[in-house]
Amino acid sequence: TVWKPRFKMCYTYPMKEWKLREKLSDNLEEQLLLSRGVELKDAEKFFNPDYARDIGDPFEMLNMDKAVERISTAIKNNEKIVLFGDYDADGVCGTTVFYDFFKKIGFENFEVYIPDRHKEGYGLTLNALEEFKNKKINLIITIDCGVRDYGEIDKAKEYGIDTVVLDHHLPPADLPRACAIVNPKLEGDTSFKELCGAAVAFQTVRALILKSFSVVPSDWSKWLLDAVAVATIADMVPLKSENRILVFYGLEVLKKTRRIGLLLLLEKLKIKKSEITEDDLAYMVAPKINTASRMDHATTSFNLLTTEKPEEAKWLVSRIIEKNSEQKELVNQIFKEASDFLDNQYKGEFPDILILGDEKWPSGILGLLANKILEKTNRPVFLWGKGEAVNVKGSARSDGSVNLTALLEKLPADDFIDRGGHAMAAGFTLKPSKVKDFEKHLKEEYEKQAGSDLAENVLWIDAEINLDQVNWDFCRAIQKFRPFGIGNDKPVFALKGLKATNIKSFGNDGIHLQLDFQKTNREIIPAIGFFMQKYNFNLDKNSEFDLAASVEISSFKGYNELRLRIIDIKLNNT
Repeated sequence: TVWKPRFKMCYTYPMKEWKLREKLSDNLEEQLLLSRGVELKDAEKFFNPDYARDIGDPFEMLNMDKAVERISTAIKNNEKIVLFGDYDADGVCGTTVFYDFFKKIGFENFEVYIPDRHKEGYGLTLNALEEFKNKKINLIITIDCGVRDYGEIDKAKEYGIDTVVLDHHLPPADLPRACAIVNPKLEGDTSFKELCGAAVAFQTVRALILKSFSVVPSDWSKWLLDAVAVATIADMVPLKSENRILVFYGLEVLKKTRRIGLLLLLEKLKIKKSEITEDDLAYMVAPKINTASRMDHATTSFNLLTTEKPEEAKWLVSRIIEKNSEQKELVNQIFKEASDFLDNQYKGEFPDILILGDEKWPSGILGLLANKILEKTNRPVFLWGKGEAVNVKGSARSDGSVNLTALLEKLPADDFIDRGGHAMAAGFTLKPSKVKDFEKHLKEEYEKQAGSDLAENVLWIDAEINLDQVNWDFCRAIQKFRPFGIGNDKPVFALKGLKATNIKSFGNDGIHLQLDFQKTNREIIPAIGFFMQKYNFNLDKNSEFDLAASVEISSFKGYNELRLRIIDIKLNNT
């Protein structure tokens, strides 16, 4: 497919500026704590989370008592319930949380409904409600969706069906008239604001156990944290406060998980259960969970997480791996076309923001494609496509220079059927006739934001270090800050005046970069830059450059290796 962006920006993109964080302490550990907003008196609490102490009270969430009352009544009266989950990893994992709870208490009068991403789209639909009416459903529990489904929830009420909404997306001004809406972003809610949808479902299950189902041991809910951790990482919510606790303990549960499908998936991905990390979730597990909705149907991933049959688990893992390979091939094919076009069109001088689309692009892969274009261009990316979907869908990714949801919310509501997401990743559905208007309005609004805090283009450096400081003790000190994620990023260090002893490319078509450095004790420290082949033509063994990198432990080769993860490179002779 030959395609063109709808417009070309006329102003140039500022180079990412390295800024050293304000020095708050001579001690590196204290410096990293303070720069993350952690007071020194809370250091022990930060480094040693305590589940009972640190997890939030579910009844602090607005309307939780109403949600618990309606769900408890439905269970005790054996009413027919539908768990209506979103199709992404967050929704699938959140639905798994409730499924496990229902199974634990022996409640069987329920079914799971996860919509087809392509044919039905996001949220409740009138067609689904017709099906629920015919099946004489009494209660719908929406998970990771529903807060904007005003008309659909009214229609459900007309059919005699109640709805409890468990969501975390930004609510509209006019809330749906559900029995209860539990969403930490509701006005007046004093709980932690940044929970993902699965975490809201988890807190609701905890509340149900505490209030109505004390027959279930209170600590049983911890076994649900493997799914909650996957969802929290996948949905890119800030890894602070409660989210950090959920992932910290979720990783511990993953080391003991009883989910046979997940165990087989970890084995297939060559992830040692005993050494699983948040990076494994972010780069290996969550993308596989998301593959199903993009290339098949999300119930494949749901069944993977809930099956108790070994043969079914084997088939589901092979299905997901097969579909993931197909997905990679499709994404790479479209990305190559997009990449060639961008290179020819802009000759490396990319505009400040990229807005691209083609009706032939499958909507399910737009997020993956946006990630790859972001990695290539280091620009905020807005993509749209349709494929087999009913409506034109969009996906956006930010390099940190713009808050995507803040930007989308400033655009005319009339352009959208739906929009939402986070600062770094967002999605939207456009009205069929509004594609050109959307692009025009987005361009205009972004230009208004140029130069403001929204458009800040800075790489923050935590500290300057020298190569000899990179040792195991240094790395272990950094590892204490894990789990890393949005809002608790891996520390980034500047190493200046370096020369590489070895430079090579690796991966398919040499898309990744490896630099080797020699310390004064002759120890070799490798540095890996994924999707950084663009630097190859500028580097040789005589090049002197500054490196921005994080320090990490890799077990990719079958043993633990100390290495640098390249964030950015600046040649000193340019």
